[in-house]
Amino acid sequence: MSGEGQEDSREDIDARNREAWDIMLADPQAGLIVARECLGRSQACDYVKGQAEAELNIGWCELYLSRMGEALRHFERARAAFEECADPLGLMKTYNATGVAHQDLGRFDVAMDFYAKSLDEARRHGNALREAVTLNNIGEICLERGDVKEGLDYFLRAYETVMVGDDRELIANVLINLGKGFHRMENWVLAWDFAEKALDVTRASGNRTLEAEAELIFGQVIRDSNSPEEAEPHFLAALAIAEKLGNEKKRVATLLELGALDALRGDLESALERYRNALAGAEMLGAKKVLNQSYERLSEVHAALGDYQIALDYYKRHARFEREALGEDTSRKITGITVQYEVERSKQEAEIYRLRNIELKEKTLELEELNRQLRSISDIGQRVTSSLDLDTVISTLHESLGRHMDISIFGIAVYSAEENMLDWKAFFENSKRIHRPLSKLDPRRNIAAWCISKRQTVFINDSDSEMATYIEGPPLGMQTGSLIFIPLTIEDRVIGIMTVQAIARNAYTQLHRSLMEALGPYVAIAIENSLIHDRLAEMHRAIVGEKAELERSATYSSHLANHDSLTGLPNRRLLFELLQQSFDIAARNGTKVGLIFIDLDDFKPINDRYGHLAGDAVLVEIANRLQASLRSSDTVARVGGDEFIVVLTNVRSPSVIALARQKLSEETVRPIKVDDAVCSVKLSMGVAVFPDDGTGIEELLGKADAGMYAEKLSKKGPAR
Repeated sequence: MSGEGQEDSREDIDARNREAWDIMLADPQAGLIVARECLGRSQACDYVKGQAEAELNIGWCELYLSRMGEALRHFERARAAFEECADPLGLMKTYNATGVAHQDLGRFDVAMDFYAKSLDEARRHGNALREAVTLNNIGEICLERGDVKEGLDYFLRAYETVMVGDDRELIANVLINLGKGFHRMENWVLAWDFAEKALDVTRASGNRTLEAEAELIFGQVIRDSNSPEEAEPHFLAALAIAEKLGNEKKRVATLLELGALDALRGDLESALERYRNALAGAEMLGAKKVLNQSYERLSEVHAALGDYQIALDYYKRHARFEREALGEDTSRKITGITVQYEVERSKQEAEIYRLRNIELKEKTLELEELNRQLRSISDIGQRVTSSLDLDTVISTLHESLGRHMDISIFGIAVYSAEENMLDWKAFFENSKRIHRPLSKLDPRRNIAAWCISKRQTVFINDSDSEMATYIEGPPLGMQTGSLIFIPLTIEDRVIGIMTVQAIARNAYTQLHRSLMEALGPYVAIAIENSLIHDRLAEMHRAIVGEKAELERSATYSSHLANHDSLTGLPNRRLLFELLQQSFDIAARNGTKVGLIFIDLDDFKPINDRYGHLAGDAVLVEIANRLQASLRSSDTVARVGGDEFIVVLTNVRSPSVIALARQKLSEETVRPIKVDDAVCSVKLSMGVAVFPDDGTGIEELLGKADAGMYAEKLSKKGPAR
C-alpha cells in the first residue's frame, strides 16, 4: 500500500473507532460489530494505534454486556498496544477501564491500583479531564465501601473539572454518583436534585447505559422520600433499557428494586418471581454483592410467606457471604482501627496537657460554653446544608452567629483562584447588608489574601498590635479591633472565606474561634451545593432552550415546505397528501370528495393597473374569503398565481357541491378596496367528484381544470 493510501486508511480507521464508541453508548452489541471490524482492518495494515483503540472499544462493549472476563482480556491487549505506540492518553483510558472492570467484580483493591496509575499519568501530563474521570471512579469505590463523605468529596472535585468542559457523558456519570452519595446520606433535597439533573443529561447525551443508571437512582430517591408508587415507572424504564442493551448487571439491580416495591405493596408472589430472576442473573455474572442481596431478599419473602425452611436456607447462604466479605475486609479494618487509635491517643494527650495548664474555674465555664456551641454547631450545620438557596444560608448564619458573639461585621465571599478575586456574596455592617464590589487580593494589604494563601485561620484581638503579623501597612476596609477570618475549604481547594469582626478589642475568645472553624466545613459544603445547583439550573435552562428552539425551527421549516408563502394556504405538495387521505376515508365510508378548480377572472388588469403589491393583497383577501365560505372540514389550497383548489369532504349529494359553489361566488364577488380604488373579482370554476369522475389525483384535477376552462370560455362568448 502506498504511503498516501495508508494514511487515508488510518484516518478512516480512526473515524470508525470513534463511531464505534458513539454507537456503543446506545447499543453495545452494535458497537461491538463496528469495533471488531476496526480491529481487523488495523491488523491488516499493521496500524498499532488503531488496534489499541479497537481493543479498548471491544473491552468496553463486553463490559457493558456484563462479560467481564472478555472485557479484561481486551483491556490488557489495548494496554500493550498503547505502550508500543507510546500513547499516554490511551494508557490513561485503559488503566481506568481496567479499574472499572475489577470494580464491577468487587475487587476494589485491584481497581484502586489501576485508578492510581491512571491518576498519576493524568497529573503527569496535565490532563484535567482524565483526572476528573479517575476521581469520579475512586469516589464510586468509596461509596461501595461505605465511605460516603469521602466519596462525595471525590465526586465534587470531579464535578468542578467537568463543568468547564462539554463531556456530557462524564457530567452525567458524576451527577449520578452525586445523587447516589446524597441518597446514602438521606439528604433528599440534594439527592433528588442531582438525580433528576442526571436523568435530563443522560437522555440528551444518548448514552442508554447511563440513562438506565439515572432512571434507577432517581427511582430509589423517589421511593425513599416516601413516594414509592411514583418510583415504579423509573424502575421499569431502567429495566427496559437494560434488557434492550443486554446489560445483565443493570437488569439484576433493577429487578431487586422492583421486587422490593412489590414486597412493600404486599404482592409477595410477584416479589418472589423478581428476586428469583435477579438471583439467576447474579449467579450467571458471578457478582458477589448482588448475589448476596438476592439471598437476603429471598429469605425475607419466604419468611413472610411462611416457607421457613427455604427462608433459613437462603439466610445461611447470605450469612456465609457476609462472613467471606468480613474476612476480606479484616486487614483493612485492623489498619483503620490502629490509625484511629493513634489519633485518639494524640487527642487525649493534647487534652490532658491543656487541662493541666488552664484554671479549673475557667475550664468549667469553657466546657459549658463548648457544650452549648456543640449543640449550636450541629443545629446550624444541618440548617445551612439542607438549603440550596445561598441567601437562606447567609441569613441563617448571620442570625445564628449573632446570638453567640459580637458581629459588627459579618461577611462571606467566594474565591476565584484563576482571577485571584473575591466575590462578596454577603457583607453586613451593623446588621445592614451592603454591596461590596469584586476585589483583587493583595497579600500585602489584605487579611483575606493571607487567610486564603496560608489556608489558616486569622484570629486577632487587637488590630493595632497584631495586624503587622499578617500584612504590611494599614489594612484595606473598615477598621475593627477584633476579627476572625476562616478559609472555607473542600478537600484541598479554598472556595472562599467567612469573617466576623467587632469594633471593640478582645471581643473574641478561643471558643468563638472554635465555633467558626467548626462551622467552616458546613458553610463550604452549603456554598458549594448552592453554586452547583445554580450551574445545574443554568445548564438545564440552556438545554431546554436549545430543544425548544430546535422544535420551533422544525415546525417553521415544515410549515414553509407545505404552505404557500403569500396566503398561508396549503401548497400543491400538501394538497396532494390531503387529497389522498380524503380519498382513502371516502372509500372506507362510502362518501364522495368534491374538487373545485378555481381561476380568478380578469386578475391581470389589477396587477397591471395597481401593481403587484396590490395584486398580492387581492390574492390574500380572496384566500381569506374562500376559507370563510367553507366548512371546517373542507380545504382550500393555492396551486398557481391566481389558481385555487377547493376540496369538499363527506359529500353525500350533488347539492353540497352546488351550495359550496354558490357561497364561493357570492363571497368573492363583493368589492375589494385597492389603494383608493375599488375592484371586484369573479371566479371561473370546474368540478370533479371522487369516485364518480375517477380515482386518481391527476385524473380528477385534469377534469376539474377542463371544466374551469370551459366555464371561462363560455363567459367570453363564441369566437368571431
